[in-house]
Amino acid sequence: MTHKPRLVVPLLLALALVNAQAQSQAPGTDANSGAAEDPSLQQLLSKFLILSISARVLPPDQQDDTPIWNAESSRLTLPGRAIKLRLDGDNVHIYLICTPYIQDNGEVLLLAQGQVWFMQPSDNENTYFSTYYAIPVAFGESVFFLPLGLSDAEAQARNFFNIEVEIKIRPYGQKE
Repeated sequence: MTHKPRLVVPLLLALALVNAQAQSQAPGTDANSGAAEDPSLQQLLSKFLILSISARVLPPDQQDDTPIWNAESSRLTLPGRAIKLRLDGDNVHIYLICTPYIQDNGEVLLLAQGQVWFMQPSDNENTYFSTYYAIPVAFGESVFFLPLGLSDAEAQARNFFNIEVEIKIRPYGQKE
C-alpha cells in the first residue's frame, strides 16, 4: 500500500498550486490562465494519460448494431500504473487490467491482462480463460478486447451475446 500515497501527494500539490493561483488572481480573470503558465504544473500534467474505455454487449443476431448494454468511462493514470476494469454478469465475470508504458519512439506499449470466468447455465462448471498481450499502439488508436474470445460470426453461429471492450489512450491535454 506504499505506492498509493506517491500518486496522491503530487496530485494534492498540483491542486494546491492551482487553488493558490486562483485565489491570488484579480476578480474577473480566468483561473486556468495562471495554471497554464506554470511550467512545473504543466510538466506534471504532461505525464498523465487518459484511458477511454467503452464496453458493450451486442445481441446475437447482429441485425441491429445497437448494443443492448453499454458503458463508457475515462480513467486518468501515469505510465506504468495499472487501470482495472471489472464487468460482472449472471454467468460471466470479466477482469481487465491495462498498464500503458511510453516507449522511446513516443508510442504506447499497452500491457493488457484479461481474465474471464464463464459458466454455462446447463452445466454447473466454470470455465476460466486468461490472456496477456503487449500491444504497441499509437495515441488515439482503438484497441478491442473480446473477453469471450468470439468474433461476430462465431457469436452469431452459436446464438451468443458478444462482449466488446474498446480502449483508447491519449495524453492528458489532448482532446478526443
